[in-house]
Amino acid sequence: MAIEKKAKARVTTAAHDERRLEIIMHCADLFDKVGYHKMTMQMLADEAGLGKPTLYHYFPSKADILFEMHQIHMDALLSDLEAEVAECSDPGVLLTKTCTSALRQIAEHPGYVRAFMDHYGDLEGEHRTKIKRRREEYFDRIRAIIADGISAGKLRKVDPELTALVFLGMCNWAYKWYPGKAAETPPARMAKQLCQIFLDGITRPR
Repeated sequence: MAIEKKAKARVTTAAHDERRLEIIMHCADLFDKVGYHKMTMQMLADEAGLGKPTLYHYFPSKADILFEMHQIHMDALLSDLEAEVAECSDPGVLLTKTCTSALRQIAEHPGYVRAFMDHYGDLEGEHRTKIKRRREEYFDRIRAIIADGISAGKLRKVDPELTALVFLGMCNWAYKWYPGKAAETPPARMAKQLCQIFLDGITRPR
């Protein structure tokens, strides 16, 4: 699978990677408070309790942090999807598990998931090219689940691409409303409810 492994690109320690993740979390909070364009590296250094030179040791710019947020989110989604497909072939179960994965990311990391959703357009150059490719890979895998389900006679004959767009719209838009409901309705239970509506539809059979 074409998931990029950052560990191969540089030698790091667990402490170094943990500190980078802490910085990302602080940055996600600042994006929420002041917005991507108004946030400065000095603001982030103050928020994270670091000197500015130390911050630059971990990230050269806020653009690099935004890119890393996108990478982390795509790593999680693609890794979960690969594991799910390896264990199961039922399209309904796979889509429900995929929805669970997306909701889990929203529940556990609302800040950088929101940055992923709201600031994809702020990625530039190679950063944008790489994330676009990974988003397309994820979409293609969802579409394949639906197409395979149709071919196997387990799903109705629908347009796989349009259906994949509808499914991902349902999952992705949850970043707007699900964080406040996550404690009350955990990801697996919420995903089951959403996917039941998606898979069954809301039209009463005649």
